[in-house]
Amino acid sequence: MVETIVKPERPGGFLDFLPADYLAREDMLKKIEGVYRSFGFDPIETPRIEFLKTLAGETSDTGKNIFHIKSSQDDEPLAMPFDHTVPFARLLAANPYDAKKRTGIRLPWRRMVVGPVFRSDTPQSGRYRQFYQFDVDIAGTASMIADAEIVALMYLTMKALGVENFRIKVNNRKVLNGLAMLAGIRNRDRISADDITKEMMRILDKLDKIGIDQVLKELQAIPENPEFPAPGLTAEAAEKIRSFLSLRGDNIQKIGRCGELFHGVNIAQEGLEELSRILNYLRSMDIPEAYVEIDFSIARGLDYYTGPVFETVLSDAPGFGSVFSGGRYNDLVKRFTGKSLPATGTSIGVDRLFAALSHLGLLDKSRQTVTEVMILRLEKDRDHQYLEIASQLRRIGINTEISMVEDNSFKGQFNYAISRGIKFIVICGALEFEKETVQVKNLETRKQEEISRADLETYFIKK
Repeated sequence: MVETIVKPERPGGFLDFLPADYLAREDMLKKIEGVYRSFGFDPIETPRIEFLKTLAGETSDTGKNIFHIKSSQDDEPLAMPFDHTVPFARLLAANPYDAKKRTGIRLPWRRMVVGPVFRSDTPQSGRYRQFYQFDVDIAGTASMIADAEIVALMYLTMKALGVENFRIKVNNRKVLNGLAMLAGIRNRDRISADDITKEMMRILDKLDKIGIDQVLKELQAIPENPEFPAPGLTAEAAEKIRSFLSLRGDNIQKIGRCGELFHGVNIAQEGLEELSRILNYLRSMDIPEAYVEIDFSIARGLDYYTGPVFETVLSDAPGFGSVFSGGRYNDLVKRFTGKSLPATGTSIGVDRLFAALSHLGLLDKSRQTVTEVMILRLEKDRDHQYLEIASQLRRIGINTEISMVEDNSFKGQFNYAISRGIKFIVICGALEFEKETVQVKNLETRKQEEISRADLETYFIKK
């Protein structure tokens, strides 16, 4: 019977990572994690599968693109998480702190999590169905210190990755809510003011792509479908939007001028006050204000953000969009508990950031293996001794592999080690066995030294 040959292809929207990319990404993640840990964020892990009802409460477009899972073992439908935030909210709701038993999660709490998430999108260039996110969140405090620390963490993470030219853009959902009031948005027939506001923010979010004139044109357009939540702003309201989007100056000047524009609009004034506090806290942490920009056009995550919002863009790679974004969300746990819980956080799109850093030449992809030392097998009847040498080095923490190349000539094994990017080879032929020595060759410097077998551990510890 002839076996059917299966074409070795992967589904669209999913990626393979060979060692050079995997190790470069691993190094990037370690640098990010180092910054996160310096702020006291505790690592956790949640399942790759949740109940569909846990995830399906998300009303945004993201929440609609859920990977469903068919299982004959479970009565409740299952699905794969599209982010780390909803599982975090579920975890918080399921583990309230019990002061008597000292169990559960005591608030406020800082957590970090990294891993794949899944979205049932149509695969496109730069848009994947499985991708990594690296999140940090602070739950249980309404203090703007938490939001300021998130911004500081974003700055320090970019610096740790070697990025110099970037901006962290900050806005506040409360200011945008005030903008809706300023524009006179109200309930219209069967369409709520909230839905119209979300559509207005979606249009505002296109400012960088289509320009202010086209944005204002779309804001004033009257929809053919009366049930479509187009803003349909008056010319007077559109001019107020133009004034808002045209605010210029440094951060303090922008907040002051925006305050004048929103005179008497309490919700907007509250948002501006929160932005001022964040800037003051950032100064206390010595975060250069040149990297932090108040940008009132940032309109992201309107289904769940309730206060400050942040996003980081790379000035030398603007085509990659925001690589590091987040904000304050005080209502996400409410679906599980019926009560609001203040929380703020940010998330790195790991794959997008990795692609951006690759574009900027900030990743070292020269490593193709974790092996540091390779033992060449030059004598056919000496495998036991070669294995002893390899074990000797592994015991002191040296990543060591023993050559299994079919061409066991010196040249064949040497070339194999070179092609793998291995730094050291240990050469032990008949003469070395007789003298109880080995030759150690550094393949980067091409320097070769003969040392005693007894001194091998000391040699590599020094190296």
